[in-house]
Amino acid sequence: MMAINAPSATRRRRMLLVGVGIGLVVAAVALLWQREIDAPTAAKIADRLQLQYTRGSGDPRSNFGRREDARWADGWEFRWRYRPCPERASLRIWISRDGRRATYAELPQCTPEGPTGRQILKV
Repeated sequence: MMAINAPSATRRRRMLLVGVGIGLVVAAVALLWQREIDAPTAAKIADRLQLQYTRGSGDPRSNFGRREDARWADGWEFRWRYRPCPERASLRIWISRDGRRATYAELPQCTPEGPTGRQILKV
């Protein structure tokens, strides 16, 4: 029987470096790949955040009008006008184009002078 020679230390180092290099390239492609979410996916995220806001603030969902959707170059914007003062206040949620970031862009506030006493939500 013929014995199989073990790879030399230099060859092992080269194989390790090639493996690490391939791993780095795959990781870079995965991180830099810009995927876009579609309108229904963005709307689901926005609806969940709107529900989270109404539960946390104590405002019933009936205080908000129908959802208005807008597509911008950098993401999605969803808006619900606040029925107690729809001309001045609304709940706006912005979601990035890839769906990785979602923020409350505007919280409903009828009085311009200060907070309404509601607990501020952190996302």
